[in-house]
Amino acid sequence: MVTDAFEQGRLAFRHNHPMSACRYPVGSDLRAQWMAGWNTARNAAPGGDGSAHPGMMSDARRVGDLGRPAAHES
Repeated sequence: MVTDAFEQGRLAFRHNHPMSACRYPVGSDLRAQWMAGWNTARNAAPGGDGSAHPGMMSDARRVGDLGRPAAHES
């Protein structure tokens, strides 16, 4: 297991874990390092500026809406 918080954050992004998966206490140096690693991996990911992470929240919303009719606005 990787013990470096920065590298843990990078690996978390590569394995499709959201930022909320960080278990370090809010405000701690380790959490800041983990977040920096996650953001570095996101920004280095092919396909853009890091503003979108395929397979994350948009897929979760789609799965949650399966079997329910879409709201209709008139």
